[in-house]
Amino acid sequence: MNFDKLKEQWNNEDANSVNIPNNIEQLKKSKHPIEKIQKSMKMEFPFQIIAIILLGFFPQQLDFPASQHVIYYTSYAMLVVISSYYFFGFYKFYKQTELYTGNTQNSLWKIYHELKLNMERYQSFGFLLLPHFMITLGLVLYNMLEKKGASLENMSSHYQQVLILSVLIGTIAIVASIVLWTKYFYGKSAKQLENILNEIDE
Repeated sequence: MNFDKLKEQWNNEDANSVNIPNNIEQLKKSKHPIEKIQKSMKMEFPFQIIAIILLGFFPQQLDFPASQHVIYYTSYAMLVVISSYYFFGFYKFYKQTELYTGNTQNSLWKIYHELKLNMERYQSFGFLLLPHFMITLGLVLYNMLEKKGASLENMSSHYQQVLILSVLIGTIAIVASIVLWTKYFYGKSAKQLENILNEIDE
């Protein structure tokens, strides 16, 4: 009878230990999407910094009159402040991914939630750039009309409607591209992490 009990306990221990290697394997697999996230961030970060710097030379490249420089650079200063806040969060998240070792489920959950949060922040950052681009576009349009001896006041109602519709379509297109861009770079990795965590829970 005692032998049977020992045998039953041994079998139960074997059954329970089967899940341990599975969990370890799932946690090791999670390193792969995290490495992809790090690679995407490494690639994007310098390009974003360069893009922000180049925007500072737009008034000279687009031949804005000196009187319009104050309008542009006021908007640009706000853009730099917002960008700095975003880049700081971007850097902090990158450092968190470097510390992840793939040995605990809790750390993986933390990385997953931080990734989702940074994806939202990434999109918000893109949306906050819209006002600056609208101001730049407005200045370009104003200068084009002035060179032709026209103005917004002299434009026919038809052209005004076309202009408003173009701005609306352009805004929607930019918002959609920001969302799609975020999903392209980070959405797949976030889904992989979510699937791994679901498999571990099961």
